[in-house]
Amino acid sequence: MDPEKVQVKREKHPPRKKVSQQSDLPLDPENSQLVPSTSSSPPSLPISPLPHQIISRNCSTISQTAFSWENLQPKRFLLFNKTLDQTNYYEVSCLMREDCRMIWKIVEGLLPSVTHNLRYLDKEAMLRNFLPKWSVLTAAIDMEMNIRRYSKFGGLEEIQRMLVEFYQYSMPYEYRMTPEAILKTFGPLLAYYGEHVILPIHAKNFDKAEYMALTLLILFDGAYTNISVECSEMCRNIRNLVFRELKGYQMDKNYEETQFIDTVDTLSIVEKGERKFHEELLVCEMHHVHLHDDYRMLMNELNG
Repeated sequence: MDPEKVQVKREKHPPRKKVSQQSDLPLDPENSQLVPSTSSSPPSLPISPLPHQIISRNCSTISQTAFSWENLQPKRFLLFNKTLDQTNYYEVSCLMREDCRMIWKIVEGLLPSVTHNLRYLDKEAMLRNFLPKWSVLTAAIDMEMNIRRYSKFGGLEEIQRMLVEFYQYSMPYEYRMTPEAILKTFGPLLAYYGEHVILPIHAKNFDKAEYMALTLLILFDGAYTNISVECSEMCRNIRNLVFRELKGYQMDKNYEETQFIDTVDTLSIVEKGERKFHEELLVCEMHHVHLHDDYRMLMNELNG
């Protein structure tokens, strides 16, 4: 899913609650919160011992990821500066793949000892599985920018026209659907993204470090079926690190403990969007929508 595809009504963000000063204590790494074994389950298992080179001490991983992410914004702006009437789904699918690889470059810079020995097939499988989750998460991250970008367009009719062309121009001429068929077929999918995924995540009002913690958690998901056992173990260790740093970061910010649970709960919303993304891929395949090969390979893997 393109992060620009869903334009939803902007909501007022609820203010974050802070705990009293008595709770503003440094995080003891030995007494960290419980962490989930997969991205969809709540924290339930003790943190496993981490390799020495990635032991968390000061939230540096998520903080440096956020810093590197901020430095990428000029390049991302150049990639995604077109509105829907200036591009099509195939072009955006290629750009989303590039966006994922920029995230991977950040990870390589922060955790070289972990990623250096990673098998090529494991890396590619991780990036393919990351793609749909990143597509829905980045739609929430970039929502404010897209609201400003599309505010100049007048009315629903013009937005619908852009959506029609966005899909039509990714189809071979002989298979192009009518505007009415496109809106009927893809409209409910886009409405679902906006109502059940993008807006609920955006309404949580996360900062850059929290968003980047979520990014690392969905990238290093050891539950993927097409990665090796060694890669799965590596992912589990890094996720433990991120959970630990996220808890420490939010304690340093003096947030209530519920903020950690609320952040982790976002993973289930992302997975909900991922499942809808898989449905969209199937619909695109049925209607000859041309997408990057990684999308097609992901669908083949999902279908066994």
